[in-house]
Amino acid sequence: MLKKILFGGENGLSTPANIALTILRVFAGFSIMMAHGMAKLPPSPQFIQGAAGIGFPLPTAFAWAASLSEFLGGA
Repeated sequence: MLKKILFGGENGLSTPANIALTILRVFAGFSIMMAHGMAKLPPSPQFIQGAAGIGFPLPTAFAWAASLSEFLGGA
């Protein structure tokens, strides 16, 4: 099951091709996590004010949710 999740999904590809795609996915997720998530943790006052300016009812909570989703989503 784990092999299918990590290396499967692309029918007809060889094992090395699936390994290469897995490495690419891990690198892309790590890059997103570091580039977008780390820059917003903890949310800056400007980021919170931006969320308030858009009209979110709880700007601090939404800023934290956005920051954590970008960080954990990349992971």
